[in-house]
Amino acid sequence: MATKTDVSSRIERSLIATLAEVEDLPALATEWDTLAEGVRASLSLEWDHLMADYLTELDEYFRAGQMTSDQPTRYRALLCKLKAALPIIEQLNLYRPPVALDGAG
Repeated sequence: MATKTDVSSRIERSLIATLAEVEDLPALATEWDTLAEGVRASLSLEWDHLMADYLTELDEYFRAGQMTSDQPTRYRALLCKLKAALPIIEQLNLYRPPVALDGAG
């Protein structure tokens, strides 16, 4: 059974990784057309994993109230950044975030 510390650490890693990828989207968009098809496919699969696994799990922890005191604020900020990045996500034909981006809990 996972301890509260284990869960908190898992949430922390997921927040950091997901936020970093979202913040990298504008740079990725500028170079996307120059990347080899295999590289684009690999990046797309990594994005799919990030959205389907990390983001979905973060949403579950958020809704269950299992985040530390500062994590819900950071999660909501991540959702705002994802919402703002939707045009880039659509432009690159990446998997749309599978959670509500309004941050309601």
